[in-house]
Amino acid sequence: MKKQKGFSLIELLIVVGIIGALTAIAVPAYSKYKLESDATAGLASVKNLLTKAELHLAANGSNTLLSFATALDPADGATFAVGKLGVISGTAAGTNTAGTLVFTFDSGHSTFASDTITFTRNDEVWMCVAAKDITDAVGALDGCNTGT
Repeated sequence: MKKQKGFSLIELLIVVGIIGALTAIAVPAYSKYKLESDATAGLASVKNLLTKAELHLAANGSNTLLSFATALDPADGATFAVGKLGVISGTAAGTNTAGTLVFTFDSGHSTFASDTITFTRNDEVWMCVAAKDITDAVGALDGCNTGT
């Protein structure tokens, strides 16, 4: 009798089962990684501007965050696009209000459609609050509190 070459059906089924098990583990891990990377990118985008905002405030006075946001992208009013991930907007500090820089995720290109990460400046300290949807999905962000 001749010896046959190739794989048996059982061997092929075992390989398919192993690949299926690895996929079942990898896909949820990748999904969580994607959520975390989106949230971290949005947070980093705003944190990157905090030093520039402080320099602008030091040079121009404490009520100029709106002009800072407008200076980032004067053609678009008081918003600054961060690639396809979202936009940063600013509001001026007034007598009874704190100045803010807000990152809003783009609804078409991000997992967190229209959710925000807000940095508020009060008494020369920046406080960060992320939207509840973000913290529910990825947990606490380093340097950011839970929002509502």
